[in-house]
Amino acid sequence: MSNKVHEHVHRLIHSMSRAEKRYFKLTAKRFAPQGESHQVLLFDAIAKMQEYDEAALLQRFKGRRFTHRFPITKRRLYEAVLRSLDAFHAEGSLDAKLGRGLHQVRILYGKALYEDASKLLLGLHRLAQQYEKPQALWAILEWKRRLAERDNYAHIAAHDLEELVQEGLALRNAQQEQEQLWELKSRVFMDMYRKGGRMARDRRLVVEEALAKIGTGERLTAQASYLEHHILGAAAFAAGDIEGCRRHLLANLELLLAHPDRFRSEPDRLLSTLGNLAYVCAMLDRSEEARGHLKLFREAPALWRMPENEDMERKLFSTSYGVELGLCLRDLDAAAAMALVVPVERGLARMGESLGPIRRAGLQMQLAWVHLLNDRVAEAYRTVKQLIDVLKPEQSPALHGLAKALHIALLHDSGKQELLPYAVRNTERFLQNHDQQEGFHMLFLQLARVLAKRPDADGLRAAFLRFVNAASALDGEDVRGDQDKALLLAWAAARAHGVPMREVRNLLPQRNERAA
Repeated sequence: MSNKVHEHVHRLIHSMSRAEKRYFKLTAKRFAPQGESHQVLLFDAIAKMQEYDEAALLQRFKGRRFTHRFPITKRRLYEAVLRSLDAFHAEGSLDAKLGRGLHQVRILYGKALYEDASKLLLGLHRLAQQYEKPQALWAILEWKRRLAERDNYAHIAAHDLEELVQEGLALRNAQQEQEQLWELKSRVFMDMYRKGGRMARDRRLVVEEALAKIGTGERLTAQASYLEHHILGAAAFAAGDIEGCRRHLLANLELLLAHPDRFRSEPDRLLSTLGNLAYVCAMLDRSEEARGHLKLFREAPALWRMPENEDMERKLFSTSYGVELGLCLRDLDAAAAMALVVPVERGLARMGESLGPIRRAGLQMQLAWVHLLNDRVAEAYRTVKQLIDVLKPEQSPALHGLAKALHIALLHDSGKQELLPYAVRNTERFLQNHDQQEGFHMLFLQLARVLAKRPDADGLRAAFLRFVNAASALDGEDVRGDQDKALLLAWAAARAHGVPMREVRNLLPQRNERAA
């Protein structure tokens, strides 16, 4: 039976920074009798555990009174840690400041100090409006209404009431726009993640029509403008319009940099915009621009004073190394890519499952290609096999399907010919069951079936050339714009011409032109 339900205290403690842990221990000791706190003892013991082991804790503190009703002890420790974190971050968050101000309004109202409450509300309203905090604005409006209603509306005029009505309507319109955009964004992105990166033209038109229904022209808030460009950029990318995607990402970057106060509490938006910009610029062979965005991505946490925590570390690690590996692979720069392998593998080992299955699998796929680019076939095979075994197909059918194609390529390169027929059948079933039967996959399967039959050298070369020529000439699929498909194309060209992958760039036919 899983212990995850019992590990909530362990997870919370291990998510804390060194400063947060120190603050908790200082406050816990301050209120403990004779300066000794069983909560601090238990906190330190759990903090030292890499994996939660309740039996070991009970054995260590055997005889202590707090172990007699241990579930209650754990719950109280969890609540004490949360209170400590709340106090530690009381001044570090605008949301916390607004929440604390609203609580003070409640206290003043309860003491009938209505003028003081109104004055405090005025300052809170300016702050919430400046930073576009709709939830706080709704709460502030509710207190304004309560103050207006006191003594049978004796303290407000008709124009004051009209202002409150208009304020409510404006908030409702902005919230409705935001909710509609969020819903559309979520549906577009879920569709992309489930079905793969490419989107047919008709599906893109549906997205644009949905945006038109929400309304055209200037959005009511900067947050809504960000969402609109975010959706259009994703739709452009999925439809293969990489330059269009870049334009919307640049528009969002300009928006973020022009209104940092409205987005500072959501640092993920700046990081994801810069990371995606670096990625699409690499796809467009804008290497210098991509590296510029990657540099700003790495500097952003310091410039925006983002919190230093494990989640931030994971984002910086996965995005920066993912983009940098992508740039090296796009240039077929075997040496530069190989230099990144050790830090990436160490990061994967250290962060483990906390990276998330798709991020982790994406980096593993890149590592497999780096190994293959450096003629390290055994290492590439081991890496991609681990990816396929761990990543569930439904988590990312597109990535899983490409990993299976690379697996077939590596079976051929490593001489495991006897395993090829089974791998080909398995991949065919997968593509059928997960709606991945597009042109590139079907062409690769044709090549794989030939490889499984063990043809002679001339037959192999002919099969590789047929695949390269046909895949390069595909209509409606930007094969070179997809990193894994482009690398499979380079692999096949290298095998056709009997050269290492890193020397294959000039051997590929031009886009949409068949080789002679």
